[in-house]
Amino acid sequence: MKTIFLFIIAPFILMVHTPIKQYTSVVIIKKDAKKLAEYYRQRVMRGESMASIAKLYSEDPGSAPNGGQYKDVVKGMMVPEFEKVAFSLKPGEISEVFETSYGFHFIQLISRKEDVLDLRHLLIMK
Repeated sequence: MKTIFLFIIAPFILMVHTPIKQYTSVVIIKKDAKKLAEYYRQRVMRGESMASIAKLYSEDPGSAPNGGQYKDVVKGMMVPEFEKVAFSLKPGEISEVFETSYGFHFIQLISRKEDVLDLRHLLIMK
């Protein structure tokens, strides 16, 4: 007889645990990407390092290894929804969670030199 255990990890991840002989199989079968992004944003708002959180949890392969950082961002480089939020921020400000075709993001603006931005962001894919 096969035993399956279901675990709810936080309100946004459901995992299935299936013991198979001496091996264990764990599969994430559902995640609420928006709630997960909001959870990571709250951690940053409480003082955790945006770079550390992005490096550990962002699903953006282009920026996660660099702590979520993109340098020298100009208009036309990113999708319109991303740019709208990024170019509305002041240095040091952290955006609310927002959605693009890639998933859910939030941004921390590091610096702005006229229309050139340095920023960090975290992406949780849908």
